[in-house]
Amino acid sequence: MTVIGLVFVVVGTSLFVDPGAYASFEAPKRLVALAGAAVCAFAAFGLGRGAFGWVRAWREIPLPARVALAAFSFALLWCGIAAVASPFRSASLDTFRTILLYALFVPLGATRAAARGKGLLVGSLLAATAANAALSLAQSRGHSPFKLQTFGTRNETGALAGNVGYLALALAIGAVLALGLGLSARSRPVRAAAVAALLLFLAGLVVNRNLTALVSLAAGGVVLLAVRFGRRSILAMVAVVAALAAAAAFSAPLRHRIAETAGMVRAGDWDRLTTYRTGAWVAALDMARERPLLGWGPGTYAAEFVPHRLQAEIRARRRYVNPLLTSSYSEAHCDYLQAFAETGLPGGLAAIAAFAALVAGLARRTADPATSRAERAILLGILAAGAAAALTWFPMQRPISATPLLLAAGRSWRIAAARREEAFPP
Repeated sequence: MTVIGLVFVVVGTSLFVDPGAYASFEAPKRLVALAGAAVCAFAAFGLGRGAFGWVRAWREIPLPARVALAAFSFALLWCGIAAVASPFRSASLDTFRTILLYALFVPLGATRAAARGKGLLVGSLLAATAANAALSLAQSRGHSPFKLQTFGTRNETGALAGNVGYLALALAIGAVLALGLGLSARSRPVRAAAVAALLLFLAGLVVNRNLTALVSLAAGGVVLLAVRFGRRSILAMVAVVAALAAAAAFSAPLRHRIAETAGMVRAGDWDRLTTYRTGAWVAALDMARERPLLGWGPGTYAAEFVPHRLQAEIRARRRYVNPLLTSSYSEAHCDYLQAFAETGLPGGLAAIAAFAALVAGLARRTADPATSRAERAILLGILAAGAAAALTWFPMQRPISATPLLLAAGRSWRIAAARREEAFPP
């Protein structure tokens, strides 16, 4: 029941749309994620089933996994305190309830049910991502099953994600997963399917020309190869870089985008280089500076963006103006800065500490024969891709990317916390 529910969530957050809704793409995906999290959590932990098993075994859990769990719990607790203390308490508490539901994907990813059904979950994620990639390629050739009312043409290849940025991040995560499977699968058909999916995802990334997603893929791929092959990974990394360079060379739009980016770097035009994210970042920093202990409460960034951007401009004696149509920001375009702005220094530092301890605990299993080196490499690659994307985007705030990342974090914690081979059912 738990695995079927998680498969429904993974597929739904990738493919569900509602043409009659105001937010045709985002609203149904968010509904699937939140309702699915609640239903799956009840199926997995309802009536006390397995809910306190980890607490009873607390002393047997390795230290990094304990630190990760404690920091994660503290971050959620502090987020709740920040919501209660927020100047926008009602709206902030609503956002906090949403965060709690999303957070359920971490323990769900750590369950034995998810471990037993990981093949089904991986297959459903790759299949759903492949459907989006194929539709995006068709849209790039002028074939689309629906019409979009957008400014410009860029989002016309967003497939069922509705936004090329969200789609590109999903493709980057899927590409890391497909790369890991292609390198480690024992079954020849599975390996062939993984390679085909990887090529399809790379084609989708080339079409959408999203540099954040390409950097995320590069980060995830490098980490995956380094963990999987150790010192032998240099040649594999060179091959990955060569493949990305070839894709850029043969794609005129991507080649133009890279050349344009290089020109901005040489000119020191950092505002254009970051697509005018500097205003969003300085606003988040100003919010954290004004309320360093509790922040402004979860979900308050959009309301406070303009006044704090103006305050930052006065302090810096310069303008942070976005001349594009998207001149206002609902997100800081950096999950780390937004955490500090909305939950203060304790909340932001606790979230970073939880992630760092999780990665350290997972990396420590490299010499443990009880764990699969291939699975560990894939998980670390996915986490690295998400961490890189969070620097200039907000993958933890969109269902299409947050769901697989949180499930991967839960599975990673399960591996980091286990002591015996029996903890990892086949």
